[in-house]
Amino acid sequence: MYRVRRMFVTLATTLAFGGSVFQIGGCDVLGTAVSAISTINPCGTLLVCDPREYTFVTSGIDGPGARPYDDPFCVYPPFCSASVDPIFGGLNPLIP
Repeated sequence: MYRVRRMFVTLATTLAFGGSVFQIGGCDVLGTAVSAISTINPCGTLLVCDPREYTFVTSGIDGPGARPYDDPFCVYPPFCSASVDPIFGGLNPLIP
């Protein structure tokens, strides 16, 4: 009798713990992990590069144009100076 009760308590505890893990992380644990890792900027901590360049490359800006939701300071990012555009300005070494 004690053995059956112990097995039942162990099974109930395992199911309760497993259910709570799925409630916290959702059913797509791999997707949550990938989205968490993809938001990390590796420049300055893991790689030797400019964090603003990495942010610009991964921002999705694919060409010039007036899109204030991408960069409200410059029409041609990153071809503005750092004094005009504090987000992506100064990334081009040919523009002072």
